[in-house]
Amino acid sequence: MKIKLIGGLSLFLLGGAMVFYYCSDGVGKRDVLACSTIFNFIRNEGKASEVRVNTVAQFYFHRDGTGLTAYKGAAWANGQSMIVDRDVDFIWSRRDDDKVVVLSYTKTWRRHNDNTPDEQWGSFANPTARYYLTISEVSPSVWLIQDRHYPTYICRGD
Repeated sequence: MKIKLIGGLSLFLLGGAMVFYYCSDGVGKRDVLACSTIFNFIRNEGKASEVRVNTVAQFYFHRDGTGLTAYKGAAWANGQSMIVDRDVDFIWSRRDDDKVVVLSYTKTWRRHNDNTPDEQWGSFANPTARYYLTISEVSPSVWLIQDRHYPTYICRGD
């Protein structure tokens, strides 16, 4: 009887320690920067393959060098309305020599209601896409995100 009691108590403590370990991991993942912006673009304007996208993009840069961009909104192509609802994981690091942030996308997570084909969404957030960003705080909770090839984003923090 004592052996069963000690075994059960040991399993309970081990399970509790594992739950604490995994739950505290998420608590320690704090954001270095979290902000939102409007993300609009037209691909192949004036052509039969034209696509219009209008989403809210939310950027989360975590202290551990990981991050997430959440896109929620709509797309239109060939007279058809579509839903954009996806998260794109990324890793990031800051170069020491010029303070440029190197961002590389790693995986896209599409929700069940996201019906925008990848061909119409584009390749800018595909795994292995890499960007070289400068991020500046232009006023309290307002960030300027610039890339050398793409438009500038004004991003408001919470």
